[in-house]
Amino acid sequence: HGHDCYAVTLSGHGENADNWALHFLGLNDYVKNICEAIEKIGEPCVLIGHSLGGMIVQKYIEDHSCLGAVLPPSGALSSIMHMMNNSPDLFMSLNQMMMFGPEAMNFDMLKRLLVSDDTHPASLAEVHNLFQVESLRVLNDVTLFDIPRKRAKEGFPIAVIGGDNDTMIPVSALHETAIFHGADLEIIPGAPHAVMLDKRWKMVAERIRSWMLRSL
Repeated sequence: HGHDCYAVTLSGHGENADNWALHFLGLNDYVKNICEAIEKIGEPCVLIGHSLGGMIVQKYIEDHSCLGAVLPPSGALSSIMHMMNNSPDLFMSLNQMMMFGPEAMNFDMLKRLLVSDDTHPASLAEVHNLFQVESLRVLNDVTLFDIPRKRAKEGFPIAVIGGDNDTMIPVSALHETAIFHGADLEIIPGAPHAVMLDKRWKMVAERIRSWMLRSL
């Protein structure tokens, strides 16, 4: 549809990943990565953050403006409780994967965690080896120490978009985040956590595009 799209490589991630140095990085370091990327792009952006990326966007918009923001919920505590109550085996495996890498979670469990049952596993297989450990400091930040405590700056639209088939994020957290930021709320029927790898990805992309056309 003619939009320029950019993906940000966070410090300690990607080809230059250093698993030991990674654990010294906090959520504020990832926000700095967003600031640097926007400065390099050189024009106002719509920020789209998924999962941890949604938390980074929320921390960015506490003190910065943008054209608009599309994000999932705030804080990991509701996610932890949701998973412990409904999928404790996935919760344990997810923690092992974040600490030791993708080899710590078998493929079948990864599919249960991220995509819907009716999605072909090939989409997940292509990115399986791209998963990596996450900063322990960041995990503590998103659970308690640096969760969003301020509403977003006024003057730009926000949308909270998520699925009702997400093994990690409960629908109640979507409502909570939308109320907190005064945001538009879109709940996608049947959508799982990693919706960009799911057969419903076009549905979500179209919801984002429609929201942008209405709001920007």
